[in-house]
Amino acid sequence: MGINSKKYIFLFIFFCVNINAQEIVNETIDTQVSASSLSQDAQKKIDNLDIRSKEIYYEFKDTVAEYKSLKTYDDQLQEIINAQKSEIKSILKQIDSLDSTNKDILPFLKRMIDVLREFVLLDMPFLKDERIATVDNLDEIILQANVTTAEKFRKVFEAYQSEYNFGNTIETYSGTMELNNNDTAVIFFRLGRIGLYYSSLDYKKTGYWDNSKQVWVHTKGKLSNELKAAIDIANRQAPPNFINLPIQPVDRSES
Repeated sequence: MGINSKKYIFLFIFFCVNINAQEIVNETIDTQVSASSLSQDAQKKIDNLDIRSKEIYYEFKDTVAEYKSLKTYDDQLQEIINAQKSEIKSILKQIDSLDSTNKDILPFLKRMIDVLREFVLLDMPFLKDERIATVDNLDEIILQANVTTAEKFRKVFEAYQSEYNFGNTIETYSGTMELNNNDTAVIFFRLGRIGLYYSSLDYKKTGYWDNSKQVWVHTKGKLSNELKAAIDIANRQAPPNFINLPIQPVDRSES
């Protein structure tokens, strides 16, 4: 084999090696680009998850802080109620054993009834006719000679207890409201003693009671979804959940 033949063979081998090397380089570059793209996508997902986890963390902190504040306020109210219950039990025992105190107790009961009437008139207007009727009935009972003083006091105490329970419960009831100069059938929703709302039967008209201004605030249908969810919870047609409705600020100075 001549020199020229060897030269051509060498050039051919060199050309083939060169081609294979270039292909390997190209494949390596493509692999690195693909890996870099996957890495960038993964990093974006990690960044998004990090942002969302921080948002959830701060929302949790705010919820815990609000819960602690409300729990402290509720504990203070409970202490007041427990003290009142103890005092009432003590008074009931005295009434049962000392009929001679009737002349002092009856005026005291009358003052309690008058205070209760004033409270109902100043309170949010839920079930107002029924509550006023209860107070009227108490006024009649304390004048009846065939009812013992202990029974009269028990009736007054039950009325006070009922008013207290309104602050710890939710309920719905049917009624009517004048809307656009027409009496409209509505569903009322009471959230403890901090919120009173209404909705037309088709949920196209909604509103809530502003106790500071003593007026109804009409929101058209803006609260329809929230009220529907709250009413379902109150009627036990949905599991307990957060209720997203506007409420009056709590006056801590009253506690």
